[in-house]
Amino acid sequence: MRVVGGTRCAAGCRANARFAGLSSVRCVGGASVRQGASLAGRRSTASVLVVEAKKGDSVKKRQRQNEKQRLYNKGKKSACKTRIKKVFASVEEMSEGALPKSEADLKPIDELISLAYKEIDRAVAKGVMHKNTAARRKARVARARRDLAITAGLYSP
Repeated sequence: MRVVGGTRCAAGCRANARFAGLSSVRCVGGASVRQGASLAGRRSTASVLVVEAKKGDSVKKRQRQNEKQRLYNKGKKSACKTRIKKVFASVEEMSEGALPKSEADLKPIDELISLAYKEIDRAVAKGVMHKNTAARRKARVARARRDLAITAGLYSP
């Protein structure tokens, strides 16, 4: 859509074409022609011709496709965020409660991290998320686990 408003064209719009300095104007079915507003409310000798056309079928189809893709992408991103939040919640719970005594105590977190990585990698493969964004999020998850291990004394950098 270019610009909304104006007078509907009937049979050639010759009367509206005069202000634009055009000898004749052809109107597309359902289009409208109007005089554009001058800059900053000042009077101007130059006129602007504004044409509004109906939306074609291809535009409507593209809008339907975009909406479907947006919902699909939103679901994938949400799944990634949910997995990451579960890892952070588990790490927080473990750090506030009893710290892990061995690497075996970190197994539940490792499984959650594995699921988060899988979801993130799937989003990158589908083109929902950029690979650098994925790398950054995976690094945040790994850093949370590493910090927990350092706090528990299981790992020294």
